[in-house]
Amino acid sequence: MISEELRSRTMEFTRTMENPEGGFNYPRDSPASIEETYFALSLLRRLGATYSNSRTNAFVRGVPINENTILKHLYQMASICDILGLEDKDKEIGEAFLAADRPVRQTSDLHYHVLLWRRYGGKDLDRRAVARHIERTLSRRPLPLSSCCRCILVGELLGLHIPSDRLIDWIRASQNRDGGFGFYPGTTSFLENVWYALQGLASLRSRPLDVEGCEEFVLSCATGTGGFSRQMGAMPTLEYSFMAIESLAILDDMRGDQPRHGGDLP
Repeated sequence: MISEELRSRTMEFTRTMENPEGGFNYPRDSPASIEETYFALSLLRRLGATYSNSRTNAFVRGVPINENTILKHLYQMASICDILGLEDKDKEIGEAFLAADRPVRQTSDLHYHVLLWRRYGGKDLDRRAVARHIERTLSRRPLPLSSCCRCILVGELLGLHIPSDRLIDWIRASQNRDGGFGFYPGTTSFLENVWYALQGLASLRSRPLDVEGCEEFVLSCATGTGGFSRQMGAMPTLEYSFMAIESLAILDDMRGDQPRHGGDLP
């Protein structure tokens, strides 16, 4: 659970990453980016803060969208439009998604494609092809938690069969004695792996073997200057701060026996 002090420090850290000309980035003095703006605005919303800046609205509206815009950035842009209420830009994003067949080679591409397809529509998905992709990915060893989690979320979104028990065992086996999770069993704990693991377990209506230890690991990534880092002693970023706050929220849900549905990833 996040304390009021930690909430305040994380919010302040996030706000200091705002670019004077609108948008966010890390470090603050570099040009604003869609990715960092997505993490910052998502963080502020999760922390219960209100945000309004006409310069950020102008920055987002000015970001070009074309056939070369990757699926990840289309999804992040769409999420930003939801937060800022930019219906005109959201319409532009939807039209760009529907107009171009972007390559779907990686599991992350597939995940973003499905999220955008559910939002904007488009031609029917080949569910058999998606199921084959998931089956191939889940058969690999070692299986990184990022790929494992995205397969689980895509399966949930499309109502596909997922070998739940086997995947729960794999994710749980990736938790280390420090409470964090490695990329797969026997590897070093990092905050991004905690985030993926919790998303996957929540979607499978499960939880880590050591919930308290997991929370302690996340909290150990909080820095004295505000924000969260990848692991204790590293530099804080907006991305890891986003993952930390979201992870703490999922852990709170798990304690209440109400694990929330997954589906969205940065």
